[in-house]
Amino acid sequence: MNHRILGLTVRNFRTLTDTKLPLGPLKVMVGPNAAGKSNVLHALEFLGDVARDGIEPALGKRGGFDVLAFRGGRRPVSRISVGVEGIWSDFASPERLDRYELSISRPRLAETSRARYRMYRQERFTQHPVEEGTTVELTSGSLTVDNPMKAVRRSAYDVGRMASALQASQVPPLLGDSASAGAIGNVSHHLAQIRVFDPDVRAARKPWGISESGEYLNSDASNLADFLRRLKEDEDAWDFLLEDVRKVVPQIRDIHLVTPPDPVSHRTAVELEETGLRGRTRLAEASWGTVRILCMLALFHDPNPPLLTCIEEIDHGIHPHALSLMVERLREASERSQYLVTTHSPIFVNELDPEEFVPCGRRPSGASVIPARKPRDIRRVIEASEYEPMGNLWYSGSLGGTL
Repeated sequence: MNHRILGLTVRNFRTLTDTKLPLGPLKVMVGPNAAGKSNVLHALEFLGDVARDGIEPALGKRGGFDVLAFRGGRRPVSRISVGVEGIWSDFASPERLDRYELSISRPRLAETSRARYRMYRQERFTQHPVEEGTTVELTSGSLTVDNPMKAVRRSAYDVGRMASALQASQVPPLLGDSASAGAIGNVSHHLAQIRVFDPDVRAARKPWGISESGEYLNSDASNLADFLRRLKEDEDAWDFLLEDVRKVVPQIRDIHLVTPPDPVSHRTAVELEETGLRGRTRLAEASWGTVRILCMLALFHDPNPPLLTCIEEIDHGIHPHALSLMVERLREASERSQYLVTTHSPIFVNELDPEEFVPCGRRPSGASVIPARKPRDIRRVIEASEYEPMGNLWYSGSLGGTL
């Protein structure tokens, strides 16, 4: 089954007070600084952490409810929610989507109470079999399953006030081997694979121990050397990577992976063979932009990527002439996985289709507006401009983008 996320809904998560973002193979968010683009990525990353570690660890990792909740408006927010819709069960379709939503509430208690607040979660998962949907809902400490076809209704399971249905040890065992348990497992697996890719060039330059870590490129690219070692095992993927690296950095003739005879660490190092220079250049000595380009192209040539990858500032540090190739490779990679990225580059936006472009803005109240325009409105502006490149229109303010 081709599992995928087709929509994201976020309420009161940082600046995202009411965001409904359709997703597809590739979406590129563009907008001023502090418009909320990164918050969209962080909302998805938050669900991923919930699937891997649980609700309370995911909250604690980000500083708690107060840090995540929207801080605008007259009164403090008492409820945040993040939801996705997509295809995870056998009979779901683009017309009949499965839905999952996590809400975390923290209402103020009576003044007579010792505590000021009490936090609890509500989760709701709806799957679509052939005719009617099945809903699994967690409220406080109880679990309810509602299936109109079979009139199944179970409740009062003790699952913990902050337990998550995404945790394999929590709710799925209560559902047995039902279709709902399988679908929830699919959602959890999908969300747990979400990666927000933001390369740390200093970390990527360092050698990395040979291990199983090379299966995926880490979110900070710290295991770049080990990932390249695994990628080289796929001869076609390696040849295509080298070809692209030579296009955007013509001085590079070859990439060598060197493993010193160290029986303890077995650390792999990356060395570049460059035109006109004797010997090889260690990646630790290569330019910042060269390392970042290598990280990005390695990501795009991954033959077995995670189900969803988010990328912060994809154009950062990359020569403008290389951006056309970057968009082309990103679009090809989106045939194997989903990508949600951010950029500030009009040149990058010029290469996009209207369906891939998500303009972002922010109201005086501090709330983000994402998307700030719908694809049909974008097409209308393009037609009225006599097909001026979309990045130029965005930069001029015709599609948003002004400070």
